[in-house]
Order: sequence, then structure tokens, then C-alpha cells
Amino acid sequence: MGKIRIQNLKFYTYNGVLPEEKKLGQPIAIDLELTVPIENPGRTDQVGDTVSYAEVNAQVAEFVKSHSYNLMESLVVGILDLIEKLFDKVEVATVKIRKFSVPMAGIYDYIEIEETRNFKK
Repeated sequence: MGKIRIQNLKFYTYNGVLPEEKKLGQPIAIDLELTVPIENPGRTDQVGDTVSYAEVNAQVAEFVKSHSYNLMESLVVGILDLIEKLFDKVEVATVKIRKFSVPMAGIYDYIEIEETRNFKK
């Protein structure tokens, strides 16, 4: 097994519980880690034998831009559902989302939600 990592995808979204978050929006960053078999594509050198990270990026970007949730947890689950549905070579996926503009008191860089799902149980 190998890992494909796509780090720090950035989007401007309208996710959040508060009306201001849905109206004004805020930036988020997403990290993806996909566990895939890489031995065969490493030998054949054919993109069709692996998971195209360009296609993963395009599909996740379209999903994030076209969905709005109250909770970042819901966005994480939605992205995992998308990966499971579209990319059958992925055996395990981890999605992390960082939200930088959270309306709460305190000094912090961001909040982060992470979930890992095993697709090949």
C-alpha cells in the first residue's frame, strides 16, 4: 500500500452555524490522504492503474464549492462519501479540514476536523 497526499487545498466557503458565516463566508483548507495499492501502477507507469490526484482534486473542489453545511463534520463526511463513491482503488481515506475564521473567543490559528474511513473492510 502507498499514500497519496494532497495538502492544503484552499477554498472560500459559506459553511457555519451562524448567519454571518453563511453570508460572509470564510476560508478553509483541506488535506487528503488516500491509501492505495501502488505496486502495479509503479510498474506499469499508467495513470489508469492508480488514483489520479488531479481528478480527486477536481471532484473535491466541485463538491466543496457546491455544498454548504452548518458543521465542518458534515463537510468531512460528505467528502469521504464522495471519495468512496468515485474512487474504487482507494482503500482508506483521511480528510482534514481547517477553518480559520471561527466566531469564538480566544487566540488560536484554526480549528481542525479529521476523520479516517476504511472502505475495504
